[in-house]
Amino acid sequence: MRTISPIGHLYVHVPFCRTRCAYCDFASEPVGPHARAGRTERYVQRLLEELREWARDADAEPGRGVETVYMGGGTPTVLPEGLLLPLVATLAELQEGVAGREFTIEANPGTIDAELLAGLLEAGVTRVSLGVQSFSPRLRDSLGRRTGQAEVEAALRDVREAASGPKPLREWNIDLVFGIPGQDWVAAAADLDAAIAAGPTHISLYDLTYTARYAARIRRTAGAGAPSAAGAFTEEYLSAAAARLEAGGYLRYEVSNFALPGHECRHNQAYWRGGDYVGIGASAVSTVGSERLTNPAEVAGYLRGRPAEVELLSPRARLWERAMLGLRTAQGVVEDDVRPALDIPAVERLVGQDCLRRACGRLRLNPAFLDVSNTVISTALAAPERS
Repeated sequence: MRTISPIGHLYVHVPFCRTRCAYCDFASEPVGPHARAGRTERYVQRLLEELREWARDADAEPGRGVETVYMGGGTPTVLPEGLLLPLVATLAELQEGVAGREFTIEANPGTIDAELLAGLLEAGVTRVSLGVQSFSPRLRDSLGRRTGQAEVEAALRDVREAASGPKPLREWNIDLVFGIPGQDWVAAAADLDAAIAAGPTHISLYDLTYTARYAARIRRTAGAGAPSAAGAFTEEYLSAAAARLEAGGYLRYEVSNFALPGHECRHNQAYWRGGDYVGIGASAVSTVGSERLTNPAEVAGYLRGRPAEVELLSPRARLWERAMLGLRTAQGVVEDDVRPALDIPAVERLVGQDCLRRACGRLRLNPAFLDVSNTVISTALAAPERS
């Protein structure tokens, strides 16, 4: 067993969904066959075993100093309440005594209601991320997403009521996807306006990534040019979309993330700042010191106890990642801290072109270049070193 320092950030992966959406590239599997075979119960048991292994390796009381917990998937809220709520309560115990703790759970419309929300809040959840993706049934269908309009409206109503309830949900997020095949600016603006009107504290706007499977599906249903047309739409209108969210009061604090002031997701900020974190569950990744551990992606392999893959990271490799992720944020990076990871002549050119800006020792993207951040950042960084 390795000995590690207590960890401040914990990710918990629940890889089950009602159905697998066509566009999804995350580790997820339909819940039905697993539930019928009793594997959802076994999965939660294995999560708790892995958690105990981590706590023992960390040589610390469970959870002292765990600032943020993030339950993602998949869709954690497809688990039966009898499994989900005790799991949440156990994880929340890890945060005992932590001031300002954050506990996020992802949910999809159709898998959450007022009763479950009340149970989650009582068990320790402080933040809900609702995967709407689009308010348009036509665009959700293009994503292969089997979520009815009534389910979307009911989920939004229940979350808003929870936000003003006796034990209020103070933080919640709406996920949207941008660049969906068949999306025009009128439809995109309607999605943005509906999200703003719903009143979340946070909105995530993700540029649609075309997996090989999804691109093939779109070519079959919408024609060979559909993926490139959607990409061209994103390039043309993403800046306008960001401006619309900011006009609604949501500040862009990372390339894909917007929040009301003071309501940024602290778990994700820990990633972007290069902090250590532990991940448990199928496909979960942990980065602790010089080690990166990646669990088996499939439920079957995880349940069999197949060991995590271990990658050794040099100090420079970790610094490179810290620079890459930090430059995606509005705060940028302290230049002297990440200098070994930078291509200094390229940085000077980018500063001269106003793609990057220097101020008070920090290096930041010019906000006007956030939509082409990948190009700017890859130019600014020296060649990555993985070991």
